[in-house]
Amino acid sequence: MRRSPKTDQRAAVAAELERVVASPVFGGSARQIRLLRFLVGETLAGRGAELRAPLLATRVFDRPEGFDSVEDSIVRVEMSKLRRALERYYAASPAAAVRIELPRGRCAPVFVTAPAATDPARPSVSPRPSMDSQPAEGPGLTSLRSGGIPDSADGPVVAILPFTSITTISGSLNADGSESELPVPGSTGTRSRAVAHGLTDRLGDLFIRAPRVRVLSRAATLDEAEARGARYVVEGSVRLIPGALRVTVKLHDTRRGIQVWGSTFDRVDVEGRLFAVEDEIAREITTLLVTLPLGAVHAIEFEERSVHPPRSAYDVLLRFPQWLATFDPDLQTELEGHCARFLDLDPDDGALLAYSAFFQVLSSWTAAGRGCDLRQAEGRARRAVALEPKLANAHQVLALVLLDAGDGPGALAEAEIALRLGGGLMLTGFLLALAGEWERGTGILRKHQGWMKRYPGTVHHALALDAYRRRDYAAALVEAEAIAPLHVAWSALDRAVALARLGRAADARAAARELAAILPQVALDPRAVVSRLTADEALVDDLVEALALAGLG
Repeated sequence: MRRSPKTDQRAAVAAELERVVASPVFGGSARQIRLLRFLVGETLAGRGAELRAPLLATRVFDRPEGFDSVEDSIVRVEMSKLRRALERYYAASPAAAVRIELPRGRCAPVFVTAPAATDPARPSVSPRPSMDSQPAEGPGLTSLRSGGIPDSADGPVVAILPFTSITTISGSLNADGSESELPVPGSTGTRSRAVAHGLTDRLGDLFIRAPRVRVLSRAATLDEAEARGARYVVEGSVRLIPGALRVTVKLHDTRRGIQVWGSTFDRVDVEGRLFAVEDEIAREITTLLVTLPLGAVHAIEFEERSVHPPRSAYDVLLRFPQWLATFDPDLQTELEGHCARFLDLDPDDGALLAYSAFFQVLSSWTAAGRGCDLRQAEGRARRAVALEPKLANAHQVLALVLLDAGDGPGALAEAEIALRLGGGLMLTGFLLALAGEWERGTGILRKHQGWMKRYPGTVHHALALDAYRRRDYAAALVEAEAIAPLHVAWSALDRAVALARLGRAADARAAARELAAILPQVALDPRAVVSRLTADEALVDDLVEALALAGLG
């Protein structure tokens, strides 16, 4: 007997559900899989309209009757995590014939089908219907353009082409114009190809964790990646000889048809530690290209998007480096308003919650933001961690909040989590140093300074305090002056204490006056201010003493 189209569609959704829950994105998470199965099953059974938080709490999360979503946020948190897991899955599988989507503000999923394209090389594009529509084909079934990235994607689309292994070099031209190829002296072809494959896979794994980045899967060529909707394409090559490895990486902008970035990563003494070196290089590439908001891809996006007011939360995030470079009070007020507006639209945006908390803490060190609600900042940071527990940025910001509140052990614990999740990111190094792990933290900072063309001047604050604690006051003053933005109190404070220890009393008092103009509290209670800087109590005592020499306290 011939099955109806509706039956076929439901079977397709059921098959897609099995593919989704078996994917690495869900990582065997029993709670998330149970929630997704329940939502899909109830919707296919025609009961999607009955899906509400109390029902999910009792049926999926085993909460008692009388569930209060205000007191217990488990449904809201798990629904947000599920929504983002689905977004990550389909960012890596854009050509799926059926998609399971979870619109914001709803518990019932929507099942999106891709119509057949008339030209496989150029899929047809049809308007995306409203998520609220319930078409005749079945519960929650809509249509989607085939083979591409969702129109709602808020952020850059990146493809990673398979890295190539260089095991031969061009020798001489033959009579017919072709080239003879000679083996690279000492090359290890099989191992080189293994590293190339491993590096490609590792980059895909790291890129897909980067906030706001969509990763196109299984593109083999630049032309294919462009045709499938990727604006940015990463390609690279690997050359491995005994004891040494060279990885060359390029970034192409398909919209402009140009290469916009390139770098070479050389390593020696790689025998016996290829996996560690592969991971180290992959993390460096990820930081340089897609780490929000300083990666090369985001810098290009900022140049284009900054000409108009923010239209999305991603547009707001792109503006943070501009503010960090100047701490301009007008831009600070503007960013504060944008953060509030987009958090009202989506209170579960983990990345924006984290960066808004980061913004609040740093703002509190300026004259324009010294009245910032730091309790709200802590609440946002903790919520970001709850929503995005695998997002290194969220743990970084919570570490900063805790450090500022005087909880050194808590700050160090969160910084260690960020290090485990995201590797040696610059902010993680900054936080490790101020939390008392000076050698590890400053080592990360120095490493980044060596291969990053642009970074916030505020990172010199940790380097200034490190030099000061080592009693290298001249070096501390050099680092303090490199902080640059005069609107932030760190610059004046670090200069005041270094100048005081160098015996330059008049200059130290001038810097102290700058500091008091930004943070009047420092004249009344220097220790309360300095205690927010570091978990190193001996250093706090020393800094308070130096401020007294500069005329404060």
